[in-house]
Amino acid sequence: MKILIFGAGGGVGHHLVQQALDYGDEVWAVMRTNSTPPTKTQGLHILHADVLIDSEVKAVIQEAGLVDAVASCLNTHQGVQPGNELARMLANITAAMQHHGLKRMVYCASAGIEGELAGERGQAAMHFLRHPLADHKAAIAHIHQAHLDATIIRPVGLADGAASGHYVETGSGLPPQGSGRVLRADVASLMLKALHDDAYIGSSVAISN
Repeated sequence: MKILIFGAGGGVGHHLVQQALDYGDEVWAVMRTNSTPPTKTQGLHILHADVLIDSEVKAVIQEAGLVDAVASCLNTHQGVQPGNELARMLANITAAMQHHGLKRMVYCASAGIEGELAGERGQAAMHFLRHPLADHKAAIAHIHQAHLDATIIRPVGLADGAASGHYVETGSGLPPQGSGRVLRADVASLMLKALHDDAYIGSSVAISN
């Protein structure tokens, strides 16, 4: 499979790049111009772009050519403050995908975008994260408006570490037996699984360890 990965230099993105290469995929990794590229590996193509600039997004998609799927592991620098960077980036990506006839996308969002965090702690967390969650929801709206064959991944609190392979996923709410944390490497594993399995098209999947 040929995969174009936005946010390839980020916490989830660099795991997805390496896992896809290990799987035998060909990867076009889109990184910010000031990001340090990973070690050159067979099957890896490194592209640089500021995804907030539509012409640069169009350029990298043009350079990658006809890929099988697009993955977004994008994040922003706005933290928990109000902002619309994700929405602006996804507006650029989805418009370029439509222009080039690309349909398949897997987008890494966050638990809480569906109001699914229960109890007082869950409500408090969603209130604290209300601005980034709103930005994710606006980005996902662009995906839906473009009528893409999309999968939305909803990780709970992210943690570092090597992929465990022992994660719980659910298409509704949150995994009842989840720990409330998930390894970034395991999020990448689920994204790669979804990219290769059309059964995930149209789904929104929560993941926890």
